[in-house]
Amino acid sequence: MPSPRRVVRNARLVLQSVAQHLADDPALLAVQVSRRLPFRVRVRAGKALRSVAAAVPGGDGVAALGAYMAGDTAAAHETLNRTTGSRSRMRGEVAVLLERFDLVSPRSAPATCARAAWMRGDLSGAVEILHRAGLGESRYAQRLKSELQLLTPGYMLPALPLPEAVSASRDGDGPLRILHLLTNSLPHTQSGYSLRSHRILTALREQGVESVALTRTGYPVMIGELFAAEEDVVDGIRYVRSLPTKLPHTQEERLLAEVDRALTLVAEFRPHVLHATTNYQNALVAQAVSAATGVPWVLEVRGLMEKTWVASHPSSEARAEAAVSEKAHSIAAREAELVSAADAVVTLSNTMVAELAARGADPAALTVVPNGVDAALLGVDLSPSQARAAVGLGKDGAFLVGAVSALVDYEGFDTLLRAVALLLQDPNSPLALRERLYVLLAGDGAAAPGLRALADELGISRRLLMPGRVPRYTARHWVQALDVVIVPRSDVEVSRTVTPQKPVEALALARPVIISDLPALRETVSSQAGTLEGLTFPAGSAEHLAAAIGTAFSGWPGDVEAGREIAAGRTWSSLVERYGRIYRDALSRNKEECTRG
Repeated sequence: MPSPRRVVRNARLVLQSVAQHLADDPALLAVQVSRRLPFRVRVRAGKALRSVAAAVPGGDGVAALGAYMAGDTAAAHETLNRTTGSRSRMRGEVAVLLERFDLVSPRSAPATCARAAWMRGDLSGAVEILHRAGLGESRYAQRLKSELQLLTPGYMLPALPLPEAVSASRDGDGPLRILHLLTNSLPHTQSGYSLRSHRILTALREQGVESVALTRTGYPVMIGELFAAEEDVVDGIRYVRSLPTKLPHTQEERLLAEVDRALTLVAEFRPHVLHATTNYQNALVAQAVSAATGVPWVLEVRGLMEKTWVASHPSSEARAEAAVSEKAHSIAAREAELVSAADAVVTLSNTMVAELAARGADPAALTVVPNGVDAALLGVDLSPSQARAAVGLGKDGAFLVGAVSALVDYEGFDTLLRAVALLLQDPNSPLALRERLYVLLAGDGAAAPGLRALADELGISRRLLMPGRVPRYTARHWVQALDVVIVPRSDVEVSRTVTPQKPVEALALARPVIISDLPALRETVSSQAGTLEGLTFPAGSAEHLAAAIGTAFSGWPGDVEAGREIAAGRTWSSLVERYGRIYRDALSRNKEECTRG
């Protein structure tokens, strides 16, 4: 039972966060809250908001927001287009949310104009808009200027006073100890990021390396976990939270609160190495703690933040503009600078090595630790029908294709739905395929409402199964429920460079895999000899994906056991040996430098 004091503190943090968002970006707050709701509840809430707002004068912005929450993006755009004379602030906020920057005029509220500029990647322009409006010292302007400061080349977080015990020696007997700095974690967030982190930490423990993880300031209270504790222990792994009594006002202040919490952990845990994982803000915390304590730090680059941001834009024109924006260039330069500053760098693939090398990193200084699998997956043999029974899915006799995944736009599941529609509507498709073909998309995310709407539009909604988020302990059964795992990522930069975990886990579970023909994806299903164990299709081509599904239905041309052998070479227990070497090398170099100093 959580203590009243903890609940009061957490409630205060939530209320302070809500107050900030209500003042800065109320439309985004409503959308983020709705995404924490079950899908059907979210849709009903959006429809209710839309119908109520339509009857209220000046409720056009709220009506557009309701349509967007319900997944009817077309209706949201239509509402915005129909009310061009409106000066409703909410209408402007929803226009920014939908990246309808053409609807944001100089007559719009200065905060809305600034947010539009920030969303386009014009960071300095956003601050200048507030300055010209006499709001240069407003709390919103301070927050934007703080984020801009963090992206300034050469900038380091200011030093904080050290706890006395922090100077305790890290030498002596005992296991290697690592303090990990993470953005989020289990049990409150289930994502590729949090699952990879947890598997690394548990595999390290099995090899005698002790780990403690610290997550970003305010997490997980800021995502709605009102009863969150100061620590969680998951499978014996300790996750520590940075939960101050008052929510820091700016991003820099939040990072400093995390540095302060990290310093107390250094004093308590006496780590030999700090391990920061994507993104640059975690790296800034590690850099500051290292500078204060002399503990060496490792940076793990799992993604390229600006490429993920670019991929989130709704159109190719918007993505092209975002790719050359101040924000994209600033983040890329900042992360490249921190890669050079770290004592060692880890990344996920040779594709990522090439990208980091293009930004000035020394390839010889980068260590690849690809996405791996739990060795236990290699011995789990369930037929699709057995797995479906285990999760209560039913659909015996169905030919089930899809994925267990976050549902975001760049995953390309719209291409999968269009491919399935083509097969179902083509009289030349085998009758058995047309009768048995279903799509399973287990997971949730911003693209979920649009995918349901697309299935309705294509006339295949009865063939689409979307159970929502599934527990991590049953995720493997949901994968095994599939006859074919499909990873249809769109051809955007983030998909070309960042490797997902889904393909290699499917190989471990002896499931056929169809992937978009992108460099990062090919690398995940290739043997050391370069043999590809999966079918590929041109990214975005529903026709070619339909043909690949048809081929898989007729008889899988590959060898699932060969795929399982690829996965067997990437178990976490074998991969984390690389981390042990990295940590010891960093510690050794650090001691040599201290001796010379």
